[in-house]
Amino acid sequence: MTREQNAAALAGAIRKLSAEGELADDEPPRVIATFNSYAGMLEAIRARVHELQVNGERLDEYVGLPRGYYSKVAGARPIRRLGMTSFAPILNGLGLKCQFIEDPIGTERLKSRVPPRNASYVRTIPAAAGILFTARMLKRIRRLGGMARMAKLTPQQRSELGKKAAAARWKKGAS
Repeated sequence: MTREQNAAALAGAIRKLSAEGELADDEPPRVIATFNSYAGMLEAIRARVHELQVNGERLDEYVGLPRGYYSKVAGARPIRRLGMTSFAPILNGLGLKCQFIEDPIGTERLKSRVPPRNASYVRTIPAAAGILFTARMLKRIRRLGGMARMAKLTPQQRSELGKKAAAARWKKGAS
């Protein structure tokens, strides 16, 4: 979508703004802007600030950002970018939400050019993959594993392993 199309969609959405500012039961949410680039998103944010007639410094104060930050992010010549820290406060402060909508033409273009993945190579991630292993936890796992291994050995095998361990300890201490 070009800048002109973005601007036209934004202008049309602004014209449709209801007088009460509330939605009827059968009325869908108002589309503020449609964009597919970072620049388009900044244009939409600037248009929303203009529509609401909000001063940039007052917006900064309202959303809890440093004074002048909005101008650095969305001014005429931005010197900073919307990042993980400033994205949510600015959108929430302007009363906006993001929504991803499928572009059928783009989807078809992708499907015609890129072959689908081979499902036999896909690995499912177990729920435990998100666990952070600490040194204490790893030490406990090692100890339990050693105990389980020793429980499966005969007394003679345990004795042999003990002799080897003692010899290694004495050899280690001598040097």
